Amino acid sequence: VPDEFEKTVESFFAQAYALDMLRIGFNGVSIANTTNPEINKKGEDVNIGWHALAKAYGNGKQIISEPVTLGESGTWKNIDALANHLITELIAEQFREDLRLVVLVGADLAAHQRLKLFNAADRPADVNAAQMATSSVAGRFAFIPPFMPGKRLAVTTLDNLHIYTQAITRWFRAEFDDESSEYVHSYLRNEGYALGEPELYAAVDESALTFAD
Repeated sequence: VPDEFEKTVESFFAQAYALDMLRIGFNGVSIANTTNPEINKKGEDVNIGWHALAKAYGNGKQIISEPVTLGESGTWKNIDALANHLITELIAEQFREDLRLVVLVGADLAAHQRLKLFNAADRPADVNAAQMATSSVAGRFAFIPPFMPGKRLAVTTLDNLHIYTQAITRWFRAEFDDESSEYVHSYLRNEGYALGEPELYAAVDESALTFAD
């Protein structure tokens, strides 16, 4: 059915655009005149994302970039302790009790935390606790965002992560290309990322963190 096909295609591309925006928001570090997706597979050269903006703010005071370790013998024993440090030391005081604060956990950090708990579990209740380990961190709601670097941990509010699109620059294209036998869909626009409050974002950079155990 043509209408159903068009709806399916539109839904697919709408999701793809949204995921691209998140990918660039978490990984973007520069704006290239001509991007190179073969080298920058996560869109690092498409735009300057939220984390890069935070690193550039206040000489990087919102980001832990010096080497730290996570584990029993490390700088912090677990991600709860690390997230609590971000909240109490790097998030500006006026935002620390904001109930909208969430913890964004990289997939590698989440896997490491769960594995430790699974290995220590000897009762069904312990296994259930391990499965839920990263749904709440440092008393805040936590989750694993798509495309965030695996060893990054960040604290902010979701509505602090802004994306601005200049309305008059939006240009859509959708057509079937007879030569390539492909359905072509593109969405060009001028777009920029911003942090509503830079001091409402704190993180440990993935390059700084290693596991101590």
